[in-house]
Amino acid sequence: MFYGKGYKIYTTQNPDYQKIAEEVCTDTSNLPYTSTYTNSYGDKETEQLQVGMTIVDPYTGYVVAMVGGAGVKQYDRGWNWATSARQCGSAIKPISVYAPALDDGTINGASSIDDYPVMVLNGSAYPKNANGRYMGLTPLHTAIARSTNTCAVRVVQEYGTSRSYDFMTNKLGFTTLTSQDAQQVGNMGLGGLDRGVTTEEMAAAFAAFANEGIYTAPRTFVRVEDADGNVILENEAKSSVAMKDTTAALMNSLLQEVVTAGTGGEGRISGMHVAGKTGTTNNDQDRYFVGYTPYYSCAVWVGYVHNQRQPGGVHVAEGHEPHSCGSAGQGFLQLLRSDLREGLRRQRFAGNGQLRRGLPRQPRLLGAGGGGQRAVGLLQYAHQPDLYR
Repeated sequence: MFYGKGYKIYTTQNPDYQKIAEEVCTDTSNLPYTSTYTNSYGDKETEQLQVGMTIVDPYTGYVVAMVGGAGVKQYDRGWNWATSARQCGSAIKPISVYAPALDDGTINGASSIDDYPVMVLNGSAYPKNANGRYMGLTPLHTAIARSTNTCAVRVVQEYGTSRSYDFMTNKLGFTTLTSQDAQQVGNMGLGGLDRGVTTEEMAAAFAAFANEGIYTAPRTFVRVEDADGNVILENEAKSSVAMKDTTAALMNSLLQEVVTAGTGGEGRISGMHVAGKTGTTNNDQDRYFVGYTPYYSCAVWVGYVHNQRQPGGVHVAEGHEPHSCGSAGQGFLQLLRSDLREGLRRQRFAGNGQLRRGLPRQPRLLGAGGGGQRAVGLLQYAHQPDLYR
């Protein structure tokens, strides 16, 4: 009905930002990896590592840029990896574990969590950390910066997997989670989801941290008018309180440390405050990074259509120098933000004044064992914390 009728669609896209995002993703030298797979006929085929990316304005919900694949666009309305559900791994932890648990007081900014296997599963310690080591009592900020799996599972067990599911679906607008996700600690704690999530949903969810705990649903258009200027379809902003502003302020501080001193170091942007979280799935099939500033939130997924491992089993495309496939999402964010930041002054995240450094009054520890240890951490003025193990 929109063809030849004079309809006007007012989109949220920023043409300049969209152009930058497309240029970065079209140039496969930014992601010079290919892999082979065997098709249904038994023939070997080569495919390009793919990317899905969404950039959202935290305050309006505007999707200002979106790219659904790597390389030159072959046709319109093709497959869009930005809106396709894929696994996000540990990138889920801030929104499924730490933000909801902080918001209701299950943990606080000064919590220490026992980095030790939670259970024995099929004869092996569960969960395992990426580095294969366990460090015992670990401050919350360190657990997040290092993406410690044991701590995330321990917290989501305490908070409740079904409550974690409810937080993501009811407070942060996720539509791709399933009832199976709601029942499994590995799904809600580690991001090993039944179906996965989209970069559009992830960018919008993390944007709530930048917007002082207010979630605004992402939207790609604001209205449609007919040839006479009559509004026939309007897409108004839908905003709601997802968490306390003090929780959002604390998460901003914790996730900045991921970029400055943790797993997200390659997402660092000179002259700009950046917070974010990395994610990797089993066998390195999916890589994720969600990064945000006080201005924009960006989610990036990289992976293969047929789920080959990265970087194992890949080779660098001819004529290109190898670089870390695992940090590709962060690298894309950096390439984007280096251009997008032009004209934007350095600005702190809102709510810094609501945090203070201090000791909890009556420490208790989340996990096995006691010890009565105290830890100095960031505390919200509005919430008197405990210390957990």
